[in-house]
Formats: sequence, structure tokens, C-alpha cells
Amino acid sequence: MVALTGSVALKWSVYSGPPFQAPESVAGWDVRAFSMAELAELIHTSNEPILFLDGRAEIGPRALGNRSILAAAKDAAMKDTLNRVKGREGYRPVAPICLEQHAAEVFDPGSPDPFMLYDHHVRAAWKERIPAIQHLDGTARLQTVNADEHPLIFELLTAYHALSGIPLLCNTSANFQGKGFFPNLHSAAEWGQVNYIWSAGRLFSREQKVTFDTAEAKAG
Repeated sequence: MVALTGSVALKWSVYSGPPFQAPESVAGWDVRAFSMAELAELIHTSNEPILFLDGRAEIGPRALGNRSILAAAKDAAMKDTLNRVKGREGYRPVAPICLEQHAAEVFDPGSPDPFMLYDHHVRAAWKERIPAIQHLDGTARLQTVNADEHPLIFELLTAYHALSGIPLLCNTSANFQGKGFFPNLHSAAEWGQVNYIWSAGRLFSREQKVTFDTAEAKAG
């Protein structure tokens, strides 16, 4: 590297995996331009998980916003829904992805944690508001996001916070069970466990919707 480039320092990013390229169309799915504000409203009103697939994949086992399944955390049943669609055991936890500037309001200590490395305690005032992301001991494996680290997710969370008063979403990896992230949109569509996939400014919506049985859906 030094001989060819003259650089003695390696510039590295956690988002150094393969890029994601969404096609113009996918059989059985409608597609349209869709902003972060519109996506925030869809997550808020539908109470369904969505696939967020954009840019280069994360390096390592964690979903850090480029290969994620995102969902509202206000319904305790969402953890069960996410584990079911991923084919995981029901006890598996789901992590929160949260606006960095609001993390300390919700978590203790709530310090910046962009790589989801530590458990943070959910503060008492928030326990009933975000049950889907809590471990049995009241902790959560927090990821914080700011405008520099992940502009798109920051924009999405900001819009969702304005709608719901909650500065975070459930976040789990968008992958085949026991395997790596979805390599392309066709593989994610064939997986078929969600109704919505967002990628590169567009929303892909299943023509034949699957049904999610959540506590809020029952109440409605």
C-alpha cells in the first residue's frame, strides 16, 4: 500500500462490504419513490417491519443500518414478530437504533455507541413505551446514530421521533437464517417475510400482502 499509494494509514469504515443495487422492478412488487419522512410514517402507522437495504453492507455480524429490518418498538409483540420472520427462537432479543442526542434520555448511560457494543439500562420512564427492545434484565444492546455517521437513518429516526415521540426503532439484521446479509433485492423479495423493502430512495411493496398478528393489530 505504501509503495503504490504513498499512504501509511488505512482508512477503514464498518460499511466496507459489498454494495447493494436495487433493480428498477421486481415481479410481484410495486415500486415508487419514497422519502425518509414517508417511510417513518409507514413504520408508525402500519406497525409492520420493513427491510432497509442500502449502500455497502456492514463488516461483521451486526446490522448497523445498511442491512436492517426496522420496526416500531412500542408493541411488545414486535419482538416475537421479528423472531418469527427470521426463524429465530422466541427468547432472542432485538436491539434499538436510537438518535444519539436522545439516547441518554432513554438509556443509562446512553453514551454514544455507534457499533452496538454495550448493554445500556432502559430508564424507568421508558420501560412501558419501548418493550420490544428490552432484555429480561431491563437492558438493551443500543446503537446510537448521528447525522455524520449515518445520514439516512438519522433522517428516518428524526422523522419517526417527530411522529411518535420515540427516538428509536427496533433493528435486527436482514439476512437468511444462519447466513449472511441479503446480497440483492431479488433474494430479499424471494425471502418474502415482509411487505415492504426500502432501497435507494424507493419503496418496494408486495402486491400480495402477508399478515402480521401484533398486539396493536388485535386491539384495532
